[in-house]
Amino acid sequence: MSAINIFSIDCSSITCPSGALGAMDAINQDCNDNIYQSEINSLIWWHPTAGADITNWGPSLAASDFDIDNTDATDAKQKRIFGQGDLSAPEYSTVTTNNFNQVDLPSTYTVNFDIFDVGGNSYDYLRKLQCSKVKPNFVFTTVGGKIWGDGDGITPTMFRLSPILERGEESVEKWSLVITWKSHTAPDRQANPLP
Repeated sequence: MSAINIFSIDCSSITCPSGALGAMDAINQDCNDNIYQSEINSLIWWHPTAGADITNWGPSLAASDFDIDNTDATDAKQKRIFGQGDLSAPEYSTVTTNNFNQVDLPSTYTVNFDIFDVGGNSYDYLRKLQCSKVKPNFVFTTVGGKIWGDGDGITPTMFRLSPILERGEESVEKWSLVITWKSHTAPDRQANPLP
């Protein structure tokens, strides 16, 4: 399997230099109809070989297209983790070609995510992920009601977890998760059907 994620917008289908880009939404300078809150509030992940993919990715995505059960120990089911996160701007790699044109290679995208609810089984599960031998495929949801990824999930290049124990009266135990992946484009985005 390639480490480069390919989403529904595949750069290979756009011809250089005159390829069609298609339509955009009508935009009015006085009205903003498509503004969505962006904080990442959950991750859904599954084992890359034993886990179940999302069955019906697309505009008709429904809650029944997921098979989420955090208590399943067989790795066949998806897991859902709640917390706070963000997707930072991607890191671009560029090469200079003929006539000094610059071409972007696949970019590195990074999700930073903090997990606060870590019981005993979750603690052991996260420590197994720290071994970095199994990197789950994943999608993520935002407070604004969107889900990002695709039906096969995003294939990460890095899945790094760290327990964070801060000092102070208002400090709580948390795990910090950093996930990176490579892609030419941002992930697909659908309306989130999950509660």
